[in-house]
Formats: sequence, C-alpha cells, structure tokens
Amino acid sequence: MSTVYVFGHQNPDNDAVMSAVVLAQLLNQVGYEGNEYKACALGALPAESAKLLAEAGIAEPEQIKGVEAGQLVVLTDHNESSQSVEGLKDATVLGVVDHHRIGDFETAAPLHYIALPWGSSCTIVAKLFEVLGQELTDVQAKLLLSAMMTDTLMLKSPTTTDVDRAIAAKLGEQLGVDPVKFGMEVFLSRPSGSFTAAEMVGNDIKMFEVAGQKLLIGQYETVDKSRALGMIDEIREAMRAYQADKGAEGIVLCLTDIMEEGSQVLFEGETAVAQKGLGIADEHDGVWMPGVLSRKKQVAAPILAAAE
Repeated sequence: MSTVYVFGHQNPDNDAVMSAVVLAQLLNQVGYEGNEYKACALGALPAESAKLLAEAGIAEPEQIKGVEAGQLVVLTDHNESSQSVEGLKDATVLGVVDHHRIGDFETAAPLHYIALPWGSSCTIVAKLFEVLGQELTDVQAKLLLSAMMTDTLMLKSPTTTDVDRAIAAKLGEQLGVDPVKFGMEVFLSRPSGSFTAAEMVGNDIKMFEVAGQKLLIGQYETVDKSRALGMIDEIREAMRAYQADKGAEGIVLCLTDIMEEGSQVLFEGETAVAQKGLGIADEHDGVWMPGVLSRKKQVAAPILAAAE
C-alpha cells in the first residue's frame, strides 16, 4: 500500500480544500487501487473551510510545501505547475480532478484525468460518488455544497452550469437547506471586516505564464466593496510587495462585490497585455467592471487570449 497525497492549489480556497478532503475520503471508501489517500493543503485554510471541518470533527489537511521525487499525488482544482506543490515535476501524478484550462501539464505515464467545464471541482467530486456507486454522507454533502456555492458565488458566476444547479439542488434537498441561503451563510462566516490589505491581495491569488512573463491574478470577494475602496493605497502597496516576493512581472487584483455583481480591477507592474485583454486602462482607484465575477472565465481567459 502506498500513501497518495491529494491536494488543491497554492493559496487554497474552499473548493481546493473540500475537493481534496472529500475526494480522498471517496478514494479511501472504495479502496481505490489499494492505496491510502491523504488530503493535504498547499497553504493555510480559508476561515470558512476551517470552520466547516471543525464543526464536522474532521482534522484539517496537513499543510505541505513540497514533495519528494516519486511521491504519488492527485491534484484537485488545478493542474498548472506554477500553482502547485514544489517538486511536482519529479512526483508521480496518479490523477487530476479539475475545472480549469489545461496549462503546462504533462506526465511520463498515463493517469486518471477528469477535467470538466463546471463551476466547481466539488461538483465533479459529487458526481464521482455517483460514478463509483457511493452514497454521500450528510457531512460530505455539506462540505461539497459549501464549496460549490462559494466557487460559483451562490450560482451567480458565469461559470455556473445546469449540472452545478442540479447537483446543488440535490445536495440541498439531502441536507434540508436552500443551497443559496446556505452558501451565503458560509460566505459570511469569513471575517471580511478584518482583512488586511495583504490578505485581500494574497489570500486567493494564482500565477499564470503570460507572453513569457509571470502574471499574478488575485481576487478578493466581499458583500460590500466600500471598505476595500477606502484602502486603495494600502492595497496597491501590498500588491507591489506580493509581486516582488513572488518574482512576478505584473499583478492584477479583482475586488469582487457579489451583491453588486461586478469587480473593481487594479493593476501593478507590467500589465499591458492584461489591460489589453480586459479592455481597460489602469486607474489609481481601479476600474469597475460590471458583471465580472469569474477570474477564470472573465479575467484570466481574455488576458491569456490577448497574449497569443
């Protein structure tokens, strides 16, 4: 029996955490390929994830930074090396469960690769229970539904599909909750009123290779952007510091207001391609982009397309 690490991306959000936790449980339930699957995390857990796991009596995934050569791993909610664990290129990737574009990904051997354009990796994990003939416990259903709601911004994100809506409704029925109301409760459990500028910048951010340069794209989600807008100078300073620390050429930050359904977008560093892709120019207080809720579909995708 081998131990397989199961983990989401760096700076994990709720979807990265819960997809790893519940997928590891599923693979252990069915004794998949005779291995032991261990959920891990590539960074501190977001507040809502820690709270949900504590309430369920589930230990938080062990935080890891790197893996040794040959370590067996399963990736959830990502596939690009710049967003993954140190040492990934020398690890043995047994599988991927993801809902993002396929980036700089290759393996030496065949693997289980499940990539679907759904709103959440946890939607895919929920479907895998059905595929493998397993029933979700109420705890598993709650963890998955929480991440489906936060990742799709309560089903408002343009990444949301009919599959997400159907599975969310099914899980909500099992738990006896309204999925959107439950999701809002989870979202509001975040201590957003106390977030520092550094946390707004670094808590949910990913690295992309754009036109041969490293570009960071971050997102801070809130139900009221007014506090963040009053901290623009601090946020810009934090953006520059984070960019320098990560050795990136540029950084984009979306201050996303889920109630007003849009994002205030800020740029620092070399971001000409990003500005071109989004069709806006840098302004000190940022530019309001109505309807922009999804980093993946509405921010990263047009920026990457502009670099081609």
